[in-house]
Amino acid sequence: MDIRNCSIKFRCPMSWDTLVKTENKLIRYCKECDRGVHFCNNEHELLIAMRNDWCVAIDAEEDDSKFALMGSISLRFLDNIE
Repeated sequence: MDIRNCSIKFRCPMSWDTLVKTENKLIRYCKECDRGVHFCNNEHELLIAMRNDWCVAIDAEEDDSKFALMGSISLRFLDNIE
């Protein structure tokens, strides 16, 4: 997924595999922050998650290594609104 015009408010140090599975395979529970983490497969799902201020996990790649990037992501233009 190509993410543009977004900023990472919080990057979670946990990994998707360590989160507690729920009935929904795209949502896992984080015991550290007591929140659900929503796995987003596309831009539409990510936009819904950002609008609801949900913690998210998205497929990412860094230095030829694939992983699930997790945290809280917001649209950049919303960061400037108080």
